[in-house]
Amino acid sequence: MLYCRELIKRCARNYPHKTAYVCGSQTTTWSHIDQRSDRFASVLQHLGVTQGTTVAMCSMETIEVYEHFFACMKIGAVRVGLNVHYVWPELRHILQDSTTRILLVDARTSKLIDEHRAEIEAMDIQLIGYGNGHDFALDYETLLGESTNEPNWPELKPDAPLFYSYTSGTTGMPKGVILTQQGTTDCILHSLISFGLASDDIWYQPAASTWIAAIMSCFNLGNGMTTVIPDGSFQVAEFLRSVERDRVTVGLLVPAMIQRVIAEYQSGIYDISSWRLLVYGSSPATPMLIRQADAILKVDLLQTYAMTEATGGWVSFLTAADHQRGLSDKPELLKSVGRIGIHFECSIRNDKGHALPPNSRGEIWLRSSTLMQCYLNLPEETAQTLHEGWLRTNDIGYLDNEGYLYLLDRQKFMIISGGVNVFPTAVEAVLAEHACVQEVAVIGVPHPEWGEAVVAVVVTKPAQETTIAELIDFCREKLSSFERPKYIVFVETLPKTPNAKVKKTEIKKWLSTTKGLVPWNTVIET
Repeated sequence: MLYCRELIKRCARNYPHKTAYVCGSQTTTWSHIDQRSDRFASVLQHLGVTQGTTVAMCSMETIEVYEHFFACMKIGAVRVGLNVHYVWPELRHILQDSTTRILLVDARTSKLIDEHRAEIEAMDIQLIGYGNGHDFALDYETLLGESTNEPNWPELKPDAPLFYSYTSGTTGMPKGVILTQQGTTDCILHSLISFGLASDDIWYQPAASTWIAAIMSCFNLGNGMTTVIPDGSFQVAEFLRSVERDRVTVGLLVPAMIQRVIAEYQSGIYDISSWRLLVYGSSPATPMLIRQADAILKVDLLQTYAMTEATGGWVSFLTAADHQRGLSDKPELLKSVGRIGIHFECSIRNDKGHALPPNSRGEIWLRSSTLMQCYLNLPEETAQTLHEGWLRTNDIGYLDNEGYLYLLDRQKFMIISGGVNVFPTAVEAVLAEHACVQEVAVIGVPHPEWGEAVVAVVVTKPAQETTIAELIDFCREKLSSFERPKYIVFVETLPKTPNAKVKKTEIKKWLSTTKGLVPWNTVIET
């Protein structure tokens, strides 16, 4: 079994002076990051870390994030990232749930920790600070400077945990997804093949490293390419400047980011001639947004379908050639998430778990070596999700006769109005075509007659105005009567998770419990 720690050593040996990471004005070579992660791994072992010990990090985006991750890979420690946007109850839950023993803290985020330092230390967690301005007893650079020994490499097993990725917290407390040594290696190697990334590519990965996205910044372990990460956090203008400055060839963006990048690119002067491929995913992209990205950014497009429970996995791929077919003579392809990668099996099943034929709507089941081991400390939820080697995704979709996967919606967001199933993404795709609509989220709101009614929450484009009647009428020839929104609510912004997913659960609660937002009584009596 080839593990990530061997990949680090091979990159350091094969590309010693090549830049491994770029973060703003900072860079590090493969040999340098290998040496520093060796030193930190040795420090951790000196502090009592053994195989399976959890070592967490609370940080903005920095190169140290990957020194920390690589150190964990080398000694079999379990890596956990703390989301800096979480509130203290969520952070406390993660520290306790993961039984963290070492916490590395970026000085820029130390306020999150300082207010609760006594409680953290009472959990038997040792704190290490890095960067200017922290006052922790242990300092990262000092410890590295004092470390002279190479770490001891314990024997690893393929199913041993490598990191816990906590869900974004759209419902309830974040839950830890246990991701394994083999799953991580397989994800990296198969993703490189499916994305078509080469050792000479410059790969930009903007998403926060606190969750599964961290693995995307480790794709370079499989081919030695240079990875560019945000300096602190993703900023649209800085992203475009980075494409120009660092000659980025492949960049990954979620749809919400693509909209902002297009707007900024049109308002400024940026040289993006090096950029050859835009990878997108995480949440649905409307056909209109795809057409805009193709026409304005003039890069090839590749869509992916992924989930934390599959180590990201990158399950399916709508290739650049597929996009061109969709933009020319097969427009329905733009609603697909592509064909299944060779490292996955996909089965569409009914509510009894029976496989369905092509073009039948059902739940997407997946099988792969990249699947999670389980949910941490949640045996009942694990049993509901994993079944005889298959992952039940809770996503509704279908496979057509050519093997293209169409993702309709999450089961929990499907609207049942008058006994008829309505998929919010289908309604969102239509409304997104309206010239005044910038963003839209479609929600099922409790209704006294229909059970649920379709409601659209809309953000309009700057200096654009429209009305409820106009938007509903716009849907009249494109959606059936039960799919058309019964009401439109205009807002300035949509609430989102740190990885730019719309918080539909939060919107549903707001619409369902706030009197006067919709014209029927939706206040739940208590």
